[in-house]
Amino acid sequence: MERLDQLQSTVNLISITVQKNAAAKTDTERLLDLTEAAQIIRKPVGTMRYYIHHRSLPATKVGKSYLIRYSLLLEWVSEFDKQSEEVKQKPDPMLENRKRYRKN
Repeated sequence: MERLDQLQSTVNLISITVQKNAAAKTDTERLLDLTEAAQIIRKPVGTMRYYIHHRSLPATKVGKSYLIRYSLLLEWVSEFDKQSEEVKQKPDPMLENRKRYRKN
């Protein structure tokens, strides 16, 4: 019976830990380091640094590393997606000229 109680307490501890992690993942105001942010948007860490320096990804430098607020990362990604959709919708002038002047 003692072994069964020990097993039950372990299961309870694991379920509590899983619930805490699930609650932490839904918190939009939490801070992410570069590796967590890279995992969320599925990009390498070097690309994340590039986005911080060249594409104005909102990040705060703490020591030698960067911290990114989860909600700001999601806003930046949605804004970046909107910009890329607008670029896709614009016809390329070079392609338009090729269509216009191509040989039949």
